[in-house]
Amino acid sequence: MTKTVDKLTITTLSLVGLTVLIGASLLSSEVSANDSAISNVSVNVPAACTMTGTGMNSHNATIPNGTYQDNIGTTTMKAVCNDSNGFAIYAIGYTDNEYGKTVLTNSTLGSSADIATGTATSTESPDVSNWAMKLATNSSATYPLTLDNSFGNYHSVPAEYTKVAHRDSGTDTGTSAVGSELAATYAAYMSKTQPAGTYIGQVKYTLVHPSTHEAPVACNNKATTISEAVCLQDFAHVSEANRNSIIASMTPEQQYTLKDSRDGKSYTIAKYQVGNSGNYDVWMTKNLDLDLQAGNTYTNEDTDIGYNTTTNSYETAAWSPIRSTYQPTSTHVHEWCQGGTWNSQHGCELNDTPESYDPGDLYWNATESDFSDWNAYYNSCDFSTPTPICDQTLNPISTYVSSTSSTPQYHLGNYYNWAAALATNDSSQFNNSDLVERSICPAGWTLPRIGEGEDSFYSLWNQYGLSSRPVNGNNKLWTSPLYFATGGAFYGDLRDVGGYGGFWSSVPDGSDYARNAYFSVDGDSGPSGNGIRFGGYSIRCIARPVADSVSGGGVIPV
Repeated sequence: MTKTVDKLTITTLSLVGLTVLIGASLLSSEVSANDSAISNVSVNVPAACTMTGTGMNSHNATIPNGTYQDNIGTTTMKAVCNDSNGFAIYAIGYTDNEYGKTVLTNSTLGSSADIATGTATSTESPDVSNWAMKLATNSSATYPLTLDNSFGNYHSVPAEYTKVAHRDSGTDTGTSAVGSELAATYAAYMSKTQPAGTYIGQVKYTLVHPSTHEAPVACNNKATTISEAVCLQDFAHVSEANRNSIIASMTPEQQYTLKDSRDGKSYTIAKYQVGNSGNYDVWMTKNLDLDLQAGNTYTNEDTDIGYNTTTNSYETAAWSPIRSTYQPTSTHVHEWCQGGTWNSQHGCELNDTPESYDPGDLYWNATESDFSDWNAYYNSCDFSTPTPICDQTLNPISTYVSSTSSTPQYHLGNYYNWAAALATNDSSQFNNSDLVERSICPAGWTLPRIGEGEDSFYSLWNQYGLSSRPVNGNNKLWTSPLYFATGGAFYGDLRDVGGYGGFWSSVPDGSDYARNAYFSVDGDSGPSGNGIRFGGYSIRCIARPVADSVSGGGVIPV
């Protein structure tokens, strides 16, 4: 909120503290059809964390020229989190709807009058206007926070997400929860020559958990070129004109690296021609590796949910998965099959709740010259341990380098059942042949379609001659820059690594199956197969098509 004042003699400062809500219901339960037996009751308590604020939009001050003022208003944030691994709070300047902008802006006077961030003292030399923020926490509270990066004193507003406070264990939950408190206040100094007017700046605070979680990633919603696009989500956040401009700035088949704002993981992307139309689809050239967090809320700001194909825009929507990524503790992980029936032959059957499986740092090192090399790699793997150990001496097919090896490798990512792939807690509602307009992909991206046309596996298979097996080492299915590695599938244990690959589409196939693209080093390859929904397959996202009246949509004119 901005306070209206006499703009000739004074300057008004309005600072906004924003909060991000992360969390979900504290308890969810599942009861089997036969609820007469207590052994059939399954209860899941996900980690739930929220942060709320009071006193936001109340940082207003009238500061004459040559005057310093501190303790300008107070925002008190309350964090409640039952994650035993704690949480962290990050801050970033956020002005004019642009992340990383730390100046106080004056839309009337123009950028030449903006006030930069600084330590905001009256002894600045030379005489330069500036503003700052500081934080305080009650160390004697039941659940105290620890401040980070010297924000206990007035400090420059960060231009990128910076950790300002953390707690290494949880707090409490419920209607009477005490939680942890963090108070924010601001200071400003106006130089003797600062033009009078109303200046506005913002700081955004974001809670993540556990405390070791990667820092949030700020996307640039004004990007116009691939070099300015920081996040995969820029494809959703920027204007349609800017989105077209970003894609047009990409060289066909060249790989570019962007981050997923949800966990900070990096992915390569590239655009590929669709037939002879001169149009392009943009694909992620690495498998999705997002670890689900039960109770964490994914919104249409960061995830491909709430999209309306009629208006070509994102509507308000959120998804809180009731399962988290499963990391194995044994070879056959019966524990993974919550809500389903374990079958020793086929794994977990009839599991319709979102599940994902994280194999850890499993890499692919086979060559593309002969399919027998892929089988050799698969046969070299020791699957007696939760994370398969494979021959790391085989030649690489990509330029990925892990943190523990100087040898280029390809990271296989996570495996998702179809409910997780759709970002839903119940995939049974999707049983007809229509594509589903939601996915676990980043906002601006979606699961590929099946069948003829653009933004589908079909167009990629046809355009690039993706055959059932390599021909003279030339099958682009598993050569740069596509890298559709045969990562296997997950059915309670990881199977067929090096021998088979499957990728989910957005199209259901009856009530028990969904369509997928598949290929095997021993035989078939196709853009339109099917897979049992409880199975864990890889995910490769494609940029959501730009609406275009000439082409009818579904393609990206460049």
